[in-house]
Amino acid sequence: MIHLSEIWDIIQRRMPRGCWVSLEEIYQMVKCYGNLDVEDLKPQSPISDIPKWKRNVRNVLQYRKNRTKEIQWGGDARYLLP
Repeated sequence: MIHLSEIWDIIQRRMPRGCWVSLEEIYQMVKCYGNLDVEDLKPQSPISDIPKWKRNVRNVLQYRKNRTKEIQWGGDARYLLP
């Protein structure tokens, strides 16, 4: 299973700085550069088809936005690395 620190590393290395990026684009970066395994692809909950790794991406973004202020949220599922 991909670790939260790995997700953040991918975002920092692959996300362009100074421009707004959609959540879908961030998902694509993590999917392309992350080492996702069978566990990552399982549903995030019994009532959701969304894979666990996408929930983990959102958790990383939320933490880095609220706690460490390393990323900005522009609403409308867009993020900015200053």
